[in-house]
Parts: sequence; C-alpha cells; structure tokens
Amino acid sequence: MKAIRTAIVGYGRSGRNIHTHLLRQLPDLYQIVAYVESDPERRAMIKAEMGIDATSQIESLLERDDLDLVVVASYSDHHAENSKTLLRKGLTVLSEKPAAKDEQAFESVVQTAREHDASYHVFQQYRFSPAYRQIKGVIASGKLGRIVQISLNYDNFARRWDWQTIHSRTAGSLLNTGPHPVDHALDLMGFPEDVSVVCKMDRAHTAGDGEDYVKMLLLAPGAPVADIEISSCNAYASDTFLVQGTRGTLHGTAKELAWQYYLEAENEPRPLIVTSLKNEKGEPIYCREKLVTHQETWQASEEDNNAKGLAFYRAYYQTLTEGAPFLVTLDQVKLQLQVIAKAHQQNAGLFT
Repeated sequence: MKAIRTAIVGYGRSGRNIHTHLLRQLPDLYQIVAYVESDPERRAMIKAEMGIDATSQIESLLERDDLDLVVVASYSDHHAENSKTLLRKGLTVLSEKPAAKDEQAFESVVQTAREHDASYHVFQQYRFSPAYRQIKGVIASGKLGRIVQISLNYDNFARRWDWQTIHSRTAGSLLNTGPHPVDHALDLMGFPEDVSVVCKMDRAHTAGDGEDYVKMLLLAPGAPVADIEISSCNAYASDTFLVQGTRGTLHGTAKELAWQYYLEAENEPRPLIVTSLKNEKGEPIYCREKLVTHQETWQASEEDNNAKGLAFYRAYYQTLTEGAPFLVTLDQVKLQLQVIAKAHQQNAGLFT
C-alpha cells in the first residue's frame, strides 16, 4: 500500500487542527512531507510539532517532483487562486471549503484543472458523518414515508471577531458554516437543477461586516422543503436535524438520533368523512386517535469524533489510487455555490 505524499498549505484551524490531525491517524495512507505557511511563528510550530521545515510561499511546491497531493487550507479568500496555482503545475489538489467565493470563481478553478489534466476535489467531510449516513439510511428504508421537510440548524450563542467575520474575505456564516448544511440539504433533495432560494441574513453580534444569522428555505419541484438556519444568537439551540415525513419523524444531533413512525397495516383505516363528526351521543367531536407507532434510536460511538474526516480521507485514497468515483462531485459543489450566491444577492443591502 502506497502512502500519498502530501503537502498542506496553511497551518491554522483547518490545516493544523483538521487536516494534519486526520492524516497523522492514517500513516499507511498518507505521509505529510511539506507545509506552506506565511506566519513565521506557525512555521516554527510546524518544525517543533512535525519536524518539517515549512516554506512561506506556495510557489516552493511547484519546484518539487515528489508530491502526490496538496491540501489547500489557507485563508478562504485564497482557496481558489492557491488551487489554480497548483493545478497549472498538474498537481492534485484538495481544497478546503468554501472552494471559491462564487460560482464563476469556482468554474475558473475547474477549468484550470481540465486544461492541465489535474485532479481537483473539495473537502466536504460532513457528507461522511456517521449521523448523516444514519439519517440517509433511515430515509432510504421508507419508514418515514415521503419526506416533506428537512430542517438543518447550526445554531449557537456566541460572539465572533476574527477574519472569518469579514465579508470580503469570502467569509460570514453562510460561507464559513453553510457549505455543510447546504450540501446536506441539496443531497437529500436529490441535487435538483432548479432550486429556488428564499433567504434572510442579519448581523447579531459579530465584530465584522459578514452575516452571523442566516435563515434559508430551498424549494424545488418534487423535492422536500429544506429549512436551513445558522444563528449566533440562539442560546437554546436543540436539534441539528429534523426530518418530517408522511409516516414518521426523525430528529437529533451528530451524537444521537431518534425516529418515530407508524405502519398503515397496524392502524385502523381512516376514510374521509364529509359530514360532521359525532360521538355515540351525537355530540360534535374532533379527529382523535392513538396511533400504533414504532420508536428507534441511534447513538454515536466515542470513535465517531473524527469519523467523518477519516472516512472522507479513506474514500479519497481510493479515488487517488484506484480512480474510484468520489462521492462529492464538482457539479454538486457548483450547485452549492449557486445557492449561496442567490442568498447573498437577496441580502446585498447588508453588505453595502
């Protein structure tokens, strides 16, 4: 088994705390051999923690002939240009999300990859979340019936004052956090081509000019309604996931899920009654019954803390070494960015 010789651009919250942390747990699959980091203090940290002499310029990677993969985990507003620089050299690139500020910038990256016959993918690890996979399994089982609405809530009660609160830095909550729930929503909707977006954004207590409140509805013919909320002003956040179906409901978080449903065969048929409902005494009554229902639960194991990222990188290894089709396609990322762009257009006044 060949280890993929990997370089990482950036040693911040993503490059260090996510990608380096994950790849060090997969030594048979990946070997980190190089870093690019503009901050001299972090370059010293790389030397101390990883024993690697990091460089300050991404161009240094272009001079090497021993790289199988470069992970772009730089500032969000650098993702697209960093990726293009590497792709022009024919290097294989995995970009952090957001892959670009908008659809046009993303298409430019994809076109660069095509022109130089280079491999390019985007890090959407939440598609590999154990909880999300469980949700998809429950939906596929048909127990919930036809899915009517999917609610995805990424809420907290916290202030933020870093660079990812600055709209011009390809940031704000929808580009920081939004790629995860938007990807889930579009996946569960079947990635429809015609998606209508209704979105309201606000700034609650962020230090920057980017939004820290997002309420979004995604609508498409024949697909369930997707209700997405990303809020920094909800001190009583509860379920991350809520799936409503014609025969049941699922709710929960990344740590635990529960779902309840009923079977038609186990319950009394209820044909339509067009006259007034009455009891045995002729008194008016409401529709009331006690459904026979089933309840099931799921809980994440302790090992699931890093499971989504590790599962992503294991699947990605199969793509890199065997050419296996990857679960997250570039067309899907493009649709995600189209949705995000529509949301920003509807709230353009917030950023002027």
